[in-house]
Amino acid sequence: MILFKTMVKFDYSKISSEDINSGKYVFKDVFAVYDYIKSKGWNIGWYAAPQFEIMELDKNNIVTSPLPMQPLYRGQNAFFEKCVPSLYRRNWTNLQTLERLVQIEDFKHILQDNPEIQDNIKGGLSINYNGLAQHYGIETNIIDLTNSFGVAAFFATTDYNQLDGSYRPVMEIIRKGVIYFLPMGIFGFGPTSKNQIWPIGMEALVRPGEQRGFGAYLNENQDFHALVGSRFFFWQNAKASIECQRRFGYGALLFPYDPMAEKVWNMRKYRIYGKDSIIKVVENNQELGYDTSDAIKALIDSGCVVTETTPYRYTVDEIKFITECYHKRYPGSFPE
Repeated sequence: MILFKTMVKFDYSKISSEDINSGKYVFKDVFAVYDYIKSKGWNIGWYAAPQFEIMELDKNNIVTSPLPMQPLYRGQNAFFEKCVPSLYRRNWTNLQTLERLVQIEDFKHILQDNPEIQDNIKGGLSINYNGLAQHYGIETNIIDLTNSFGVAAFFATTDYNQLDGSYRPVMEIIRKGVIYFLPMGIFGFGPTSKNQIWPIGMEALVRPGEQRGFGAYLNENQDFHALVGSRFFFWQNAKASIECQRRFGYGALLFPYDPMAEKVWNMRKYRIYGKDSIIKVVENNQELGYDTSDAIKALIDSGCVVTETTPYRYTVDEIKFITECYHKRYPGSFPE
């Protein structure tokens, strides 16, 4: 792949790391950030074919992790004084918390029909349900990270359109984006049962895998800025933004067809939930103060629809499609 080149090779040795990390120095575009990191001896690529390895990160937690596990990145199209997970960006009522937890429980129910998830569970692998849910827009206590500079650059140079779920290149020239850089990656934080960074990019769901997903788990009082080794500010640039989009097929490579994406979109839009999920959430979250009948009534009164189980389970055709894709990734591993 031919990289987006600047016309003049810049001598970064004259710029202090303090000026860079504070934002006093701003790179001309996101590609200049890439060049700078490489100039510091990091043998990083832009984007490579997905690679995963099964490993035990903690006692009884065997996971499928994207490789490499260091360094890690996060790309944002603007800088915010506080960088916190989506769960902490608003004040939640008990009812709103209940609905969010029901969404995650319905998400889990849908995944139980996924043949690759089934094989992973049979093989003793841990399933990071919250991490996967984060990739589909459900609010969690997780900050998204990736092991691919290119993926971070894509999100740092695009704006998300909530109406159609698309990502469009940033066309402004007076906005600063930021790339966060964690040189030690997952190894800077554990691993322990309370490890703050865990792999998300399982192959069973295409989107997190293509995005080489990791997640930083934060509590309510934590700011992601306190965990970051370095951050690089850059000027948004229409040419650079379009080039980042082009390299990922204008988003198609990072967002391939995935039945789960549409299911979560519809579940959240139409607010249709399974009674079985509500029962489980009430049982496991008694601090919310609901019994099952009160929870169902409160959800219905707020505009939700409750059915016996989620109506968004995989269809026969979707299971066939998922199975075919799964088997193609591992030719010769399944009986004819």
